[in-house]
Amino acid sequence: MEDVVVSSRPLTGVLLAALFLTFGCRSKQGPPVDDSGGSGPHFVRQIPWVDKGQWIPIDTHIHTTFSDGAHSTAEVVQKALQYGCRAIAITDHADRGLKAATPEYEAAITAERTAHPDLLILAGLEWNVPPWAGDEHATVLMPGGPGEWKTLADFKQQFDDYQREGRDHAIVEAALKWLAENGTVSGVPPVVVYNHPSLKDSTSMDNVPDVERWRAVNDLVIGFEGGPGHQRMTPLGDYHEKEELIDRWDPAVAKIGDAWDTLLQKGLDVGGAYTASDFHDANPKGLNDPWPCQFSETWLNVPDTSALGVLKALRAGIYYGVHGRIASNVSFTAETAGLPRAAVPGEVIYVPSGATVKVHVKMDVPATDWQNQPNKIDAIELIGVSKDKAAIVATRPLDANHEFTETVIVPPGGVVLRARARRVISAHPDLMVYTNPIRVQAK
Repeated sequence: MEDVVVSSRPLTGVLLAALFLTFGCRSKQGPPVDDSGGSGPHFVRQIPWVDKGQWIPIDTHIHTTFSDGAHSTAEVVQKALQYGCRAIAITDHADRGLKAATPEYEAAITAERTAHPDLLILAGLEWNVPPWAGDEHATVLMPGGPGEWKTLADFKQQFDDYQREGRDHAIVEAALKWLAENGTVSGVPPVVVYNHPSLKDSTSMDNVPDVERWRAVNDLVIGFEGGPGHQRMTPLGDYHEKEELIDRWDPAVAKIGDAWDTLLQKGLDVGGAYTASDFHDANPKGLNDPWPCQFSETWLNVPDTSALGVLKALRAGIYYGVHGRIASNVSFTAETAGLPRAAVPGEVIYVPSGATVKVHVKMDVPATDWQNQPNKIDAIELIGVSKDKAAIVATRPLDANHEFTETVIVPPGGVVLRARARRVISAHPDLMVYTNPIRVQAK
């Protein structure tokens, strides 16, 4: 378990107000500025389908024999269905010598779409992000439409950085602009997820300037793959250089006050609660990856089960990540008197300083986990992020109804709130659930 200062007693009221100083940062990359002039609680950014959407498990980081995977597209699709995925993306590597985004790639995925209409299969690839010549990767997901495959092929040809000579940040900026201009369908642009962010970094904080640079271009990069794949490898996630996973999650997300929280402090609402299989092979003598949705699940609240719906929900930030099937139906909300409904992850609310916000976590806890072992949730940790500090402000078990409730007095300037759930595993990394944040603005 991470070495942080926590308390079994919630730090609420005056203590919380003292802990969190002014949250006043604004930037063109960040959340919308509240210019309504209203003084009462209200939404600054609201997700319109919250009460009408549906929750689906997804995995959008999967490899096949079209790059360095060991299994066919058909076999991967069959297993994804077996383990409950409702949407996936085949994201083979975009190296120019490999077959992602080729006519054969399109034909194989189109055939599976036809054969399995109950599984949404997005068009995608894993991009070697400039200027690191193949050391940094991101998933690119397309919003569908008749031109999705040509757009992917053109993007691969023009902007993949594997074995490209020179190190030029201008290429990634041009790539993000090109994707927005050429890949947008019905007003929905492509989505880019920063994969295994600290895998090749000297320190997980190196991710901060990267995301800042990308988000200065546009909002295609929605955040981190906080829960990387390869969860049976040694070391976990194949993190064999400077950084290691913390309870199976990237330190950029798992360390309180690290890259994710730093970006939130800077006003950038990026997600970190995404987890994926990074599936390559299921051979016990090979990588031995769990199949899509077998161990790593990202649960996404979509307005509809379509490529457009999935990308809208990912960009909105309304998702959570869970390992080992230790929880389902996870709800993380913040409510206050005068707000028409409780806020959910991805939303921004305004609350006057000194008002109280009730934070509520609820989930179903299966009796057994993914390996049919006895299961429970040992603790819920509520994390708060201000301009100057990030900390766990309350930690305790769920109650008998599998609920956790905490009342927060909003300090001047506001606070960003996120949560995680922990099942302690003796002598092994804990199994975790991560939510995305809710931002509470206050003047």
